[in-house]
Amino acid sequence: MNVGALGVGPLIAGCLAQWVAQPLTVPYLVFVALGAVALAGLSATPETGAPASRAAATENQPAGSRRPVRLPVPAAAATLAGFSANGLFAGLSGLFLATTLHHPSLALSGASLFLLFSCGVASQLATARLQASRVLAFGTISMLVGLVLLVVSVRLSTPSLALFLIGGALIGAGSGAVFKGTTGIVLEASPPESRVAMTSALLIALYVGLSVPVIGAGVALSLGASAPDTVLGFAILVGLGVAVSGWALLGRRSRGSDDYGGPG
Repeated sequence: MNVGALGVGPLIAGCLAQWVAQPLTVPYLVFVALGAVALAGLSATPETGAPASRAAATENQPAGSRRPVRLPVPAAAATLAGFSANGLFAGLSGLFLATTLHHPSLALSGASLFLLFSCGVASQLATARLQASRVLAFGTISMLVGLVLLVVSVRLSTPSLALFLIGGALIGAGSGAVFKGTTGIVLEASPPESRVAMTSALLIALYVGLSVPVIGAGVALSLGASAPDTVLGFAILVGLGVAVSGWALLGRRSRGSDDYGGPG
């Protein structure tokens, strides 16, 4: 749901900005209205747990059996690196479409981000029956191939829109699989009472990963770096981060689940 919503938002905003009057106002009004609907739905949603009883059960445990459970560093790094690739594409796709690829359509810009994130949803659904470690491996490979295609598409003598979109689709599919595989590996090795906290920590890493490349690319461009060179530099960093963290996470899992029960 999180990944899918990240794609629906740009698609709606891009289409509104392309075809309605007051494009800098109408998209915000639409999302304010949707936010009101979300608040109404949230207020009507019942609690599904019993926090007080869980807290009492925890307090009744022997002091020596309680250990702080933290998100393993490789899991946080894999999620952050995976969605940094999404952030890289999301932050620069509009610029490349308008300048390098000569397609300034705001609707196309929104659709390219919808493609990115919807492929992440599709990869999560398509890998539902696979082991978490295989999902993570698939996501890592898909993302690395997508990053290569992204870099190539904007550095060709005649930049390719098709390669650009295919690269974005593979990056999106890869990041979705990386997130699902990482989440599966972490949660299956975590005690039940820690799984909500683990999931929340992974989502924080996801949103940080989306933010960092956008800021970094903006700084690089403001300092005079070209857009293709900026993509190349960030793609190398993100690719290394995804590959190293995925390898570390899979290696840690193969050594057993004890590493996930304590401080990470």
